[in-house]
Amino acid sequence: MEGELRPIEEAIRLVVETLYSGGKAVIDEFQRLDDSYWERLAEIHPSGRLYLARSSSGIVRKVFNRRSPLLGLVEPLRLDIISYSDMLANLRPKDREGFVWAALMRDPWVIPLTSHEDPVSFFVDRSFGLFMSAQGLVGEVFSEEERMLTSLYDSILLLMGEGVWSAKEMAGILSSRGLLSGGTAAVTGILSRLESMGLAMKIPLWKSGRARYLYRHRSPLLSVLYYMEAKFGVSDGYQPEEGAIKSILGREIQLSVGEMLARREGARLAYHVSPESDVDAVLLRRKRVMAGYEIKLGPITEKEAEKSVMRMRELGVPYAGLVSLTERPPEVGDESLGPDDLVSLAERIRFAPRDGDPLSPHP
Repeated sequence: MEGELRPIEEAIRLVVETLYSGGKAVIDEFQRLDDSYWERLAEIHPSGRLYLARSSSGIVRKVFNRRSPLLGLVEPLRLDIISYSDMLANLRPKDREGFVWAALMRDPWVIPLTSHEDPVSFFVDRSFGLFMSAQGLVGEVFSEEERMLTSLYDSILLLMGEGVWSAKEMAGILSSRGLLSGGTAAVTGILSRLESMGLAMKIPLWKSGRARYLYRHRSPLLSVLYYMEAKFGVSDGYQPEEGAIKSILGREIQLSVGEMLARREGARLAYHVSPESDVDAVLLRRKRVMAGYEIKLGPITEKEAEKSVMRMRELGVPYAGLVSLTERPPEVGDESLGPDDLVSLAERIRFAPRDGDPLSPHP
């Protein structure tokens, strides 16, 4: 039966038989199934276990409509991209390219396309096909939205790819292009919807003077692909520059490592961005900063380590850490994490999930 093409009626019959016998059945891309089959599936309850998978968010509203025969029989479960700690624990990378692949493979659709080639070459050589594939997959999520709204979604995803992460800046750009009326509030509403779809994430901006948030791509892979499209126009056949790809990959690694560190501490990842100095990852607990980290793909010299730690101290960060994906950084700050340390940390988080080890002996 594996790999066989079957008419939809026969496929549904096999699903019904499997459930009646107490088995488990999965219907992928459930949103493509005609509503007329929903009643047949509902009649089988509570026999067996049925899993309905979909990529469009609109189907959830449809399934939980008061007239839906499946209302009360199914429970929604949102699947996020794979956590960075899970990828590291599985792959156990030995070099920095492996740590980069682990971040990109958090979006599982790209896994069959990857190889042992350099990640930069992977994007440069396959930029057109990768972006078109990603755009098609994202289009599936938007398939039930209004055309005008879908155009806005796509424009916002491209702006995030350019590094425009402020809702206010997005609103100004979209308004100037005649794509938006309603200002920042309208953009924030769309960003919230993108967040619920798993395409965007909301990150606090630390030391902004007031409650402010930045919005960026949830997926490191999509972030790189939309960056290539926004900056180079890869869908028109233009090739991205290697230096630019290296830069964006470094940024995505900082985010993935920062998320893992935040998960260890039961904290929230935040950004600190200013004209004078940045901190790659800031961890907040109850809106107060508890730690900051300098995160680099390459090695960190003693002089760089001292400068980074001093900068964080001057900003009022109580716990300053250093992370390198190449070798363990100098023991200058409060914590130094190298490649082996990150893999060990990932395994602890994965196999013993809890509010992680404390950053210091002090509460």
